[in-house]
Amino acid sequence: MGSDVDEVGGELRQAVTRLYSRFRSERIEGEVPDAALFVLIVLGKEDRMSLTDLAEAAHVTLGSMGQTVRRLEQLEYVTKSRGVQDRRKVLFTLTAEGRSAMAASQRHRRDWLNSRVAELTAEERADIARVTPLLLRIADS
Repeated sequence: MGSDVDEVGGELRQAVTRLYSRFRSERIEGEVPDAALFVLIVLGKEDRMSLTDLAEAAHVTLGSMGQTVRRLEQLEYVTKSRGVQDRRKVLFTLTAEGRSAMAASQRHRRDWLNSRVAELTAEERADIARVTPLLLRIADS
């Protein structure tokens, strides 16, 4: 069983790595990097978040998240403001420009992946649909 786990794990790592690399290579000019897109998506769902909350959500250091958020501020994709209840707290909010950039990036990535999936047979699409919940369970563990 150990060698089976090693083999499946190795093939899965290779597939995920190559797919992620392909997603990155499909980025259009001017599109924000993955880390920045993650922030835009989270802020699109959560409205206002602190730097600490964003860093925790992304599983990165405060320093790394600070750099990402500064770049997004420079692009005017996010704004910062003080907390209502605690004026010491700095909160970040998605701007209309940020929402537009997020939507364009998501649409481009969705269209690219959908066109690849459309090239598969019905049986292959069913296989992917069957394993997707397992991949999400591993990713969320």
